[in-house]
Amino acid sequence: MSRGLDVEAVDVVCARLSLVTVVDLRAETRAFGRARLRELALDAARDVVLARGWGAVRMGAIATAIGISRQSLHGEFGTKDELGDALVLRETAAFLDGVAARLAEHPRDLAGGVADAVEFMLTATLDDPLLQTILTRAPVNGGDQSLLPLLTTRGEPLIEHAMDIVGRWVGEEWPAADPGDARLMVETVVRLAHSHLLTQARSPSESARDLALVACRCLRMPDPPR
Repeated sequence: MSRGLDVEAVDVVCARLSLVTVVDLRAETRAFGRARLRELALDAARDVVLARGWGAVRMGAIATAIGISRQSLHGEFGTKDELGDALVLRETAAFLDGVAARLAEHPRDLAGGVADAVEFMLTATLDDPLLQTILTRAPVNGGDQSLLPLLTTRGEPLIEHAMDIVGRWVGEEWPAADPGDARLMVETVVRLAHSHLLTQARSPSESARDLALVACRCLRMPDPPR
């Protein structure tokens, strides 16, 4: 009797799951296809920007490169500038996620977290001309300037976002820290890191160690070991 009830219950659950799975699978397939299309389009636009500059990006050529109609590409992104916005957003989001991930690897370790995050910030741009342009407003590959107006008018305020990320980490790990000291430390470290992006006079590891020392002194913590 119990076994029969169990079988019936399993059959009912399986029937319900099969119905839900069909609906969910269709939705997930559409979502995956759309996300994949966006990534392919952004990858294609990125390749053109790096090879010939933003001015050479054409919606029709991007659509052809990824195997869809120009109308479909416009339907997904809108205008060319909106495609550029999406590209900048993707690159900056990956960069900021990297900063947050480095900090998260150092719970209750101010010097280690700051040094790791700063070194990531400084090294991430070395082999990535597009990210370097987004972060520093320098022309792509030292020449093409066609992307700069887009960054000037629509670029994300990266310094504020980075300060938010570092500030949240400090607040979570050291909730008793003086708010004024924490604010000063976060702003100083992030702005100095950005200045090092503009003019990397020292190696990323050396700059990272220096800013870790600044962070510790701002929060009145012991100096990191040399």
